[in-house]
Amino acid sequence: MYANLLFIIDPLETLHLETDTTFAIMAEAHKRGHHVWTATSDELYMDDPTSRRGSNGLASPRLGLISAQVPCGHVTQIFIKNRSWKNGNQKDAPLESFPVIMMRKDPPFSGDYILATSLLSLVDPQKTFIINNPAALRNFNEKLGIFQFPQFIPETIVSKKNADFNRFLKKHKKIVLKPLEGFAGHEIIILSANDKNKNSLFEMLTKHEKRYLMAQKYLPAVEKGDKRILILDGEILGQQNRIAAKDDHRSNISAGGSSHRTQLSAHEREVAQTVGQALKDQGIYFAGLDLIGGCITEINVTSPTGLVKINEHEGAHLEKKVVDFLEKYL
Repeated sequence: MYANLLFIIDPLETLHLETDTTFAIMAEAHKRGHHVWTATSDELYMDDPTSRRGSNGLASPRLGLISAQVPCGHVTQIFIKNRSWKNGNQKDAPLESFPVIMMRKDPPFSGDYILATSLLSLVDPQKTFIINNPAALRNFNEKLGIFQFPQFIPETIVSKKNADFNRFLKKHKKIVLKPLEGFAGHEIIILSANDKNKNSLFEMLTKHEKRYLMAQKYLPAVEKGDKRILILDGEILGQQNRIAAKDDHRSNISAGGSSHRTQLSAHEREVAQTVGQALKDQGIYFAGLDLIGGCITEINVTSPTGLVKINEHEGAHLEKKVVDFLEKYL
């Protein structure tokens, strides 16, 4: 069965097509004959039924819309071949006309992102399956979500107060600082107790105690890598080990880290399976867990990456499993 699939993404021209997870999934869907459509979150809007009222005062259909308010989008069909793409048809369409929508907008997790998920939440789930569930995306912060699994995380605090971070640093001697809305390793800092810049850093990262900041106990195991485990429908899809460059402490690929083939220990597999099932129960079907020394440091749910690199290491085509999953809902 061929269908119209909508992917809500950042502008195509900004993606690194050779390594982009979303593009690999879209290419597989296109290869199978599905019609692949894209839109950015900026192109979503709410249709006004009053603009469609007829002479009898009742709302009349436009673009196949029902009389109730329905979220719409300016969507573009794309044609994919050999890791390249070209635009096809462009139109305004109700989101409920797509049986499957994949929300793959990159962070930051801003007010604009939250409003986009609010629009998506108005789509009738009986007509359209959205991955990941918009309400789950709104409620599950990629940093704070780890507190749902306290048995698997390193010692962690969240605060705006510099005094709290000073106490935490004094206790652990070395910590990692992360803004809650950050992504791709942006603004992540490793701080030692003897660093005289610590108070300035706390002031800068909390914006003088007006922004929440996360601090985690530094895990020496990070020197052996930071494992990214992809989860699909509650199960382990694949994994890679990311190692920081010699001149940086961040293992994110976008920050210069390198990707390596890896296996999971029994403990890591238990963590991934436990978390994966809990995420599935919340409507988060596609996610990326970050593990250091067997501890969860982040849970990526907005647009987890790494699929193409894992394919390279394993000689796999994991995008086929993702599209298999989407096709279950056609």
